[in-house]
Amino acid sequence: MYDLIGDIHGHAQELKALLHKLGYEPADDCWSHRERKVIFLGDYIDRGPEQRESVSMVRSMVRAGNALAIMGNHEFNAIGFATLAPNGESFLRPHTEKNRRQHSAFLDEFPVESSEYHDVINWFKTLPLALELPQLRAIHACYDSRQLAIIQRYLGDSFLLNDESLLDAFLKDSELYEAIEVCLKGIEIDLPDNASYLDKDGIRRFNVRCKWWETGLKTIKEAALAGSQTKSQFKDCALPDGFIPIYDNKKPVFFGHYWDRKDNPHSLTDYAACLDLSVANKEIDDGKLCAYRMGGELTLQNENFVYVESRHAAHRASA
Repeated sequence: MYDLIGDIHGHAQELKALLHKLGYEPADDCWSHRERKVIFLGDYIDRGPEQRESVSMVRSMVRAGNALAIMGNHEFNAIGFATLAPNGESFLRPHTEKNRRQHSAFLDEFPVESSEYHDVINWFKTLPLALELPQLRAIHACYDSRQLAIIQRYLGDSFLLNDESLLDAFLKDSELYEAIEVCLKGIEIDLPDNASYLDKDGIRRFNVRCKWWETGLKTIKEAALAGSQTKSQFKDCALPDGFIPIYDNKKPVFFGHYWDRKDNPHSLTDYAACLDLSVANKEIDDGKLCAYRMGGELTLQNENFVYVESRHAAHRASA
């Protein structure tokens, strides 16, 4: 069976502690379990202090057959940042100050002129955008069958990016770009009356992420994945019909991405679990690296969540 692990973001120290807690053991630079495998949910890079070690741990486990791994939006962004546009002068992801800042931790350990940089970018291209297994589904941010059907039309059943699809994947307003945006970054809706707010990175946003896993949502404020202070900055209005996908609940779906915060990790619904519990957030005292220990159950069980505290939380607790 599988242990699913959320966003690592260069926190190899916490990953080692979590794997140890789950019963995995290191040997020959690779962690393994006698009976179980890991499914990593993407976002291995950026933010944290151990980029190279984090990538190496995930790669070695995948190579040895001890893990499966899917792509996160940070790996997708890194591919675009490294790939020249058809004009041969710019890149599919522009080298703006904002984008360089987002990738700074990764670029510090994988300089763009190094062979290791190009090697790891090529490895990112081997990561599928989604994973469908008999007992579960895994995707980085949002399981939307409508968008996955579009991706499948371009990439086939493997959900692997290829050279022919890269330009469409980064071409804004193309259907493949829009589909990947939803699956790797979540569903967002524009705020009414051109309202805006500052996100966790200090970037002004004119849209808000939606809780796609919930049913019966009727208004933007009901659907908004935001705190009360953020919601107070914009008016409420009805959601467009069919805007939020309806999850079919045929099997559990696991995802990361959302910087969730919980004292005691638990499922969002009987069939949906977010495993990104903000291990990379230096500003909070309750960040965690979280896993779900799948045991073949049809509906999620809260006792199967396993986590370790982030180093930031542990430092504050001991201070």
